[in-house]
Amino acid sequence: MKYEAASMRTKQALAESLKKFMRQKPFSKITVTEIVADCGVNRKTFYYHFEDIYALLRWIFEQEAVSMLERFDLIEDYEDAMKFVAGYIDENIDLLRSAYDAFGSVALGRFFHASFVGLTGKLIDSVEQKLRRRLPAATRDYLCEFLSEAASGMMLNRISGVAPSGSAQMARPVRSIVRACIVGVLTEDGVPFDPAAE
Repeated sequence: MKYEAASMRTKQALAESLKKFMRQKPFSKITVTEIVADCGVNRKTFYYHFEDIYALLRWIFEQEAVSMLERFDLIEDYEDAMKFVAGYIDENIDLLRSAYDAFGSVALGRFFHASFVGLTGKLIDSVEQKLRRRLPAATRDYLCEFLSEAASGMMLNRISGVAPSGSAQMARPVRSIVRACIVGVLTEDGVPFDPAAE
């Protein structure tokens, strides 16, 4: 347990250092040497925890955004979850724009998409349980991909400056659209749960 806590502290220190440098210069100009010097650790320590700076940046997003989103009860708190996402984007716009420049829209979009697929899948599961209906696997997978792609696209639009700032006010419409979409597809294409199979 002590080792896990120490490891987490090291990762957090490396993350804070990277974020500090990202506020000062482009991501492509930041080096592992600068980060480890700033943290007072050696290069081996960095590479023990992360494959490269890109892996550290992915870890930051997973810790700060994805893991926090997973704590929401998405069926009940979807609007709050979307407000959290919007607030995270607004508060970290410089960091996210630096990541956008570093990864490119395609790679960053894939990261967001992969993060949203799991969350969207949980939301679909919750609605299925609530409505006592189940989607065929192919329809469920398509719906999950469709909604995840929409969410990641919206995030990229905000980060790149295409969408307006102050995205928190969009949380309610997004919640309504997502719920209506899932409920609509379940109503049209879902089948009732088989009580014998439970």
